[in-house]
Amino acid sequence: MYSTRNFIRDPMMLAVLLALIPATCSGEDSLELPMSLAASTPYNSLEESDVAQSGHHIIWGRPNTKDAYFDDMTPTNVTAVVGQTARLPCRVINLGQKDVTWIRKRDIHILTLGVSTYTSDARFTVVRNRKTKEWILQISPVAFRDAGVYECQVSTSPKISLPVTLNVEVQQARIQGPSEVYIQNGSTISLTCVVNTHSENVGAVSWFRNANSLDYDSPRGGVSLEIEKTPIRTTSKLFITRAIRADSGNYTCAPEFADAAFVIVHVVNGEESAAVQTGEGVALVPRLQCAVVGLALLLAAAR
Repeated sequence: MYSTRNFIRDPMMLAVLLALIPATCSGEDSLELPMSLAASTPYNSLEESDVAQSGHHIIWGRPNTKDAYFDDMTPTNVTAVVGQTARLPCRVINLGQKDVTWIRKRDIHILTLGVSTYTSDARFTVVRNRKTKEWILQISPVAFRDAGVYECQVSTSPKISLPVTLNVEVQQARIQGPSEVYIQNGSTISLTCVVNTHSENVGAVSWFRNANSLDYDSPRGGVSLEIEKTPIRTTSKLFITRAIRADSGNYTCAPEFADAAFVIVHVVNGEESAAVQTGEGVALVPRLQCAVVGLALLLAAAR
């Protein structure tokens, strides 16, 4: 029979136990196993044979000949953001008098033939760049439903085709810190909103309090904004000095091309602030109990 003591002395079981104690004490619902254990957990993966059977084969054509062929440096996996412009490239060498067609694979719908569009959806257009020999399928603005495989075909004999996979994502704003904050009356409200993005353009970032746009030139004064943009993220910092109770409310960071984020701000006086801190102190008791239980288990394992 596998006793409790044997369970604790078993190195593998003890590792699991030690992994669970911190997560339990933190009050979180989700648990993570140690890397050594997680590595042994089976997972579903896409095997090479599955890829080969997907039906999306690239027929590049024959380079170094007079026949048309695709540039093998052409990206075949494109990621775009909802609301912006998706550009699917197709670079054809030695096209001659042949035609280039873009087809949506899921319904075998012809979208463009040459520079002409064969769909009633005005979001689809084709841009030909004679200098780079590219035929770019543009979707603007792109939507979630546009995700999937598109195929660039050239009317050679036999036909050559280049499937391009379009991934469509939503940019998500995130306000750093907890979802509810308490600010001392007279101090500065400082909120930082971050948008991790595939594009430098997330549009204008607006701030609202209780659905009302913040006025940076209001008679109240003391309201300012800092914007920082890099190729991978946009950061918007909101500052409100000399906070008063009327500044309390729901603050929302709303980029033009990203999902909004919000935080609840409470401006409190000294007595209320002390009460909040006392409430936080009470929450430490269960965590202390967890720590004691964990220590007891470790001592039992050492015997």
